[in-house]
Amino acid sequence: MKIFEKVKKLIVGAAALSMSAMLLLPGVAASASSDNNNGLGTIDMNKDATLSVYYYFNSYGDIPEYGKMAGVNVKAYKIASISATGQFTVVSPFDSLGLDITDMYSVADQDKWNNIITEASKCIAANGVQPSYTATSDAEGYAKFGKVDKGLYLGVSDPVVIDQIQYKYWDFLSVVPGPNNLEENQGNGWDGTWSNASYDVVAIPKREAVHLEDDPEPFSVYKQWIDNGGEDRPKSITVKIYCDGNLLETVDLSNENNWQYSWQYEKGHNFTVEEVMNTDDYTSNVSRNENSFIVVNTKNPETPETPDKPNKPSSPKKPDKPDNPESPTTPDTPDNPTPDDTPDVLGAIRDFIGELPEVLGARRLPQTGQLWWPIPVLAILGILLIIFGFRSEKHRK
Repeated sequence: MKIFEKVKKLIVGAAALSMSAMLLLPGVAASASSDNNNGLGTIDMNKDATLSVYYYFNSYGDIPEYGKMAGVNVKAYKIASISATGQFTVVSPFDSLGLDITDMYSVADQDKWNNIITEASKCIAANGVQPSYTATSDAEGYAKFGKVDKGLYLGVSDPVVIDQIQYKYWDFLSVVPGPNNLEENQGNGWDGTWSNASYDVVAIPKREAVHLEDDPEPFSVYKQWIDNGGEDRPKSITVKIYCDGNLLETVDLSNENNWQYSWQYEKGHNFTVEEVMNTDDYTSNVSRNENSFIVVNTKNPETPETPDKPNKPSSPKKPDKPDNPESPTTPDTPDNPTPDDTPDVLGAIRDFIGELPEVLGARRLPQTGQLWWPIPVLAILGILLIIFGFRSEKHRK
């Protein structure tokens, strides 16, 4: 018995130890995973961060290399703040634009970045939004904002004109902390983890240059459809053209103008295009190739209609209570027939078979006056005599 008791204690102890491990270890692992932000690391919110923009112009087409460019004015607008785990929170007034900005992965697509720049630029122009920070590039080509709040920024650079050549830098987005360039005009070595992000961010925007003597500059917008046959395609669409964030003009594209429109404008301005959507059947996307804008409408898949909810069946009516049957009336007692009403035998037979046939010229049998009542009596006596005879014969044998 003692051996069994010891075994029992060992089993209970092992079960308790296993249960403790099951309860504790997942919590520890979850805590460790949470602290490490799923392997991405976390942002040190107490550490200072800086933002700078580097302006260096390489050769562009027939325009020679300029090198480090001083005197470029740049403005930085804070679009969203950032948490220790890299989650964005869009700030006012940009939070009213409905932009899908949650983390770095939510805005990793180039089209989404372009859409953020376009919508934010229009918001700035329409509401007179003041920049969060301003700076001007120095002789080394750096425009230094100095210490900035951590978050997502939109950078807008003013064009620079030197010797009848206009140098233009495209608007850009930059995350602080975030990727940093290892060398001038080179890519960055950020692996996407916040533990390796730079707190001294240097942005290098895309650039272009034009000869001003070639003014004005041509632009065009084209419409493309991605659908099957286009039965539901609208007859025309409306496009808004913005210059430096301000509405320049509104045009309609249709078959009459081959779904395209062209215009000319002096150089040194930033144009954006937006389609006015009047239908939910298509999704619009705008891309740019130098001075050409392409508006692509893609047919949305049809959503099946939700069937109507069946009506709830009505409750059956309660049957009416049956009426109590009326008490039957007692039939009248029939009158006893009088002897005179009883037909005689021959009269009844005569009524049944009709008139008797004529026999030897006579239709009626002669009445003999014979009585009928002795016949049953004689029949009964005959039956009794026969029975008695059988019994006597049996005893004799």
